[in-house]
Amino acid sequence: FIGVLSACSHAGLVDEGCHYFCSMKTDRGIMPAAKHYACMVDLFGRAGRLNEAWIFIMKMPCQPTAVVWMALLGACRSHNNVEVAQWVAEFILQLEPQNASAFVLLSN
Repeated sequence: FIGVLSACSHAGLVDEGCHYFCSMKTDRGIMPAAKHYACMVDLFGRAGRLNEAWIFIMKMPCQPTAVVWMALLGACRSHNNVEVAQWVAEFILQLEPQNASAFVLLSN
């Protein structure tokens, strides 16, 4: 499903990506992993739907990983949302203090 979600993300097919994500659980009985959640955040982020990405993260049944937060940080950079980017960078640095990529993305 990672390939399908990634393809939807790159093609801007948000509704289709949401459908496939939901069908993982309901139709296939597959529980999404952190990579699937990161793909969904990337899907919303690439489409400029940063608020939806944030809400999606807040509703995750598990603790968001740095990879999930990095997907949102990348979207903040693409859409010039410095305020949210600063919040997201803080989360990343709490999870992985040695992760310099958060600083790099934030500085750009």
